[in-house]
Amino acid sequence: MRATWAGMPVLARCVSFMLVSCMVVSVFVGASTAGVAIGQTRESGGSGRVAVRRNRRDVSVYRQQAAERFNRLARELEQLARDCDEREDAAGAAAVRESARPFTPGNASGLRLPRAVTPPLAADLPEGERAWQVPLRAARKNYAEELYSLAQKTLAAGHPAYAFDLVREVAERDPDHPPARRVLGYVRLGDEWVSPFEARMARERKIWDDRFGWIASDQLGRYEQGERPFKARWLSAEREAEIRRDFANAWEVRTEHYLVRTNQSFERGLDLAQKLEVFQEFFRQLLPAFFETPEQLRQMMAGAGGAKPVPKPLVVHYYRTRDEYVAAVRKETQQRIEQTRGIFFPRTGVAHFFHDPEQSDDSTLYHEAAHQLLSGARPAHGEIGVENDFWPIEGIACYVESFVPTGGGGGALGVNQRVLAARQHLLQERYYIPYTAFCQLGMHEYQADPEIKRNYAQGAGLVHFFLNHDEGRYRDAFIEYLSQVYSPTKSVRTRPEPIYRLADVEPGDLDREYERAMRELPVASPSVPATDPRSADADEATRPPLQRSPEPGGESPGATAGEPDGDEGSGRDSNPSTQPLRPARKQPVPIQPGRDNRRPDAERP
Repeated sequence: MRATWAGMPVLARCVSFMLVSCMVVSVFVGASTAGVAIGQTRESGGSGRVAVRRNRRDVSVYRQQAAERFNRLARELEQLARDCDEREDAAGAAAVRESARPFTPGNASGLRLPRAVTPPLAADLPEGERAWQVPLRAARKNYAEELYSLAQKTLAAGHPAYAFDLVREVAERDPDHPPARRVLGYVRLGDEWVSPFEARMARERKIWDDRFGWIASDQLGRYEQGERPFKARWLSAEREAEIRRDFANAWEVRTEHYLVRTNQSFERGLDLAQKLEVFQEFFRQLLPAFFETPEQLRQMMAGAGGAKPVPKPLVVHYYRTRDEYVAAVRKETQQRIEQTRGIFFPRTGVAHFFHDPEQSDDSTLYHEAAHQLLSGARPAHGEIGVENDFWPIEGIACYVESFVPTGGGGGALGVNQRVLAARQHLLQERYYIPYTAFCQLGMHEYQADPEIKRNYAQGAGLVHFFLNHDEGRYRDAFIEYLSQVYSPTKSVRTRPEPIYRLADVEPGDLDREYERAMRELPVASPSVPATDPRSADADEATRPPLQRSPEPGGESPGATAGEPDGDEGSGRDSNPSTQPLRPARKQPVPIQPGRDNRRPDAERP
């Protein structure tokens, strides 16, 4: 759980909570019998005509252009492969056809670009091999240039996420494409592509060893003999381990983006740092325009500026025991943290975890790492998500809990139980808070809600929807919205522009599209057993309908602010069989000024 920002007024919380509590569950009726259908807007002037807005940020035209370019490449390479077949060069034909496989951004998270610069073809290369190697290289380079030009146009049209995906494909097709490498954060060092941090390590004559991390090149022999440096002297590894059991003398593992301090073992600290490095690379590719603004991306793609600066490391404390963790974290907060497995404090920028030999689940690690990456990239000098728009803060962290390293330095998202739970809540239990009402929930309302488990699941489900639905149709809008939520400018982060406006669609359309997207998810997965033997896609006649909640800022007919759900006079269907499963709200717990008030990890559903 992300730790809170302090100092929030009580009265504002209670009033806000009472107002939002009137706008609970859910929507998805096709049209009202009187007035305007959901998802449409009535034109001004009282003419009564209904106008449906178009989405001006549709990225499909650029996807189509990319598909046309790829199809030309595929046809060219297939002809080259057939030429190899005619020469009975099976190896050449297989290599050419492998180069023609489609690029999918989801798979690119596990993609590791070659470190070495591609050498020129050998002068004594056999003529048969040269016959396909030369045209293959030329075709890939030409395609990469075309695609990079398209990426620039796509970015200029307001689609930074897809533009970044195109740049990643450029680097896969032509690993030595200098502009693409620059955008992805590489610099050339001799005959290798490295990060700015690795270049600095090389200048400092340091080398990476999988056993010892970054060390001075002239110290490798002493390390291999069992010696370790400690305060300008060398000790045995056993003696060093005794000293470093005290967290004041903890090991420090430095990688490109992290500084891990631990008194558990150097090996565990090194493993943790490497996991976090893989995760942060995946996370940055997932939300490219959050970590680099569209203007920064434009400048990098145009070749302006030099290499990216070496980042300041994110600090992680990893304790040998739970007791040490609790004692350390208690100095930062007065929350109940005895049962937590990890926590991140925005004020200090430090994430805290501990070694649990009986626990192999890394979901908390990646949950808190997401908070740390977002907070570190856009440090806000004040609260975020306190008054409203709290859901994406936890939604994105819950969404990436299922991250799994895939080997070779890559990673991907596995089965996300929260997303599948959101599907069940929506389709089987008919529970859903409409998007506009969901955005009105601030931190305390969100976490004090008795339905917090369902709300956390819905947050993860919405993130999944916005990032993936219809080939990422809403991805740029979601990233822009998230950037505003984390904006250093208070006036921006306290009133972020909603996704439906950024995407130029109606809020009701988002709700209906979300339901359709949830129907397309599998009912169950081997790692997520079904909790209901009935299919969520049963006949519509057997499914209780969702009830429409009042529009944001308004009240349901006959209701007064603060009325609990389902009270008589609320204007909703009083038949229990048609109501969502939602217990009555309880009064919010008072905020204590000057303390961290976010719900700790132990209470995070």
